[in-house]
Amino acid sequence: GGFFLHDSSQAASISEALRRYRASDHPSGGLNGVYAYATKGSESISALGGATHAYPAKTSITAVKVPCGMQYQWAALEGRSTSWTFCSTAAGIELRISDERHTFFGQGDRAVYRCSGRLLIPKKPTATAAKPFSCRSDRNLEVGTTHVLGPATVEIGVRRVPAIRVSTDLTIRIRDSGNEWIVWWLDPSNGLPLRVTLRSRTSREMWIGRVRYREDFSLRLLSLTPMH
Repeated sequence: GGFFLHDSSQAASISEALRRYRASDHPSGGLNGVYAYATKGSESISALGGATHAYPAKTSITAVKVPCGMQYQWAALEGRSTSWTFCSTAAGIELRISDERHTFFGQGDRAVYRCSGRLLIPKKPTATAAKPFSCRSDRNLEVGTTHVLGPATVEIGVRRVPAIRVSTDLTIRIRDSGNEWIVWWLDPSNGLPLRVTLRSRTSREMWIGRVRYREDFSLRLLSLTPMH
């Protein structure tokens, strides 16, 4: 008999994100809560005949206050999430930790990157020259630049909300290799993601060997009022 690996993906429900948030007993108030985003996108790998996971039309970001600032956890699928930890520093708001999880053929893959110099919102958020940053996980190094593109507005429902638009371009080295591009539209006062677009093209070392990984998604916040 043959050995067949089954790949399936389950959408991460917003009600489940809300249930988890309530179970964690976070204080209410401020930005804390679960936010809904209109979502387009998918991820795929080349191995074992290939597998593609389409993302649901709505996904959530759970916002939680942490000692240095805010943590934003995006959940797309049961096995696909990223949490970004934004810290307030003397320079502004920096992305300090990026914790990514992927699952293909029932096998999970997690990478936690700790970053230095990844400044998303400088104290004076005017357009700036590209600034270098680096992030390390236990197996990879990411080096890149952050470019503040300047003020913008984002439509959320019937409101036009001020935003700061920032792009990050990075290259992944050591065990994995490739590139990732993100454009963020962030609330200038607190870093809440209003819109995000991401494009990733990498070659990864996974349990099945070396695979080509692709991901594209766009997120657009649907309401500034979080669910609690």
